[in-house]
Amino acid sequence: MNDLKARFYKHLYVGDSQISGKGLFTDEIIKSGEIILSFGGVFASMSDRLSGMYLKSSFVGIAENTLLCELKDSQLDLSDYINHSCSPNIGFDDCITMIAICDINQGEELLCDYSFWEADEKWKLKTECNCGSKNCRGIITGSDWRRITSKSKYYKYYSPFLKRRILKNEKQS
Repeated sequence: MNDLKARFYKHLYVGDSQISGKGLFTDEIIKSGEIILSFGGVFASMSDRLSGMYLKSSFVGIAENTLLCELKDSQLDLSDYINHSCSPNIGFDDCITMIAICDINQGEELLCDYSFWEADEKWKLKTECNCGSKNCRGIITGSDWRRITSKSKYYKYYSPFLKRRILKNEKQS
């Protein structure tokens, strides 16, 4: 298996989250557009997702039917602590690189909308969303990308393969 190493470009730490359990926080100010991290792991097919071979918290869709994830016996890394928010402050620059969507203050939790990468339409967040955002969707699923158009505020922060799906979906509508 090919193993892609995760990279962290900012001073980050794991702390207690008001959204869910532990979360990923920044120990420095991060300006909008700055690179924060690149996901790592091994490549797997969507059909292998439930095989028990991979850490459940580590799946990132990078292409149609292709996931980047960590093996079950891998040690958690900082990216495993990214919590969901319907008002995210980080998003994708390319299929594995996360950037700041807006300026992020020192001590602030880094939050991503899981629909930026989640494409398994059978997937559902195991608990109701607790982000507290005024536009909170409540139930977060692998089909949430279908709510987005190429004109949506966060479209440019979606994984490239999901952007292609969104465009295809628009053409079929």
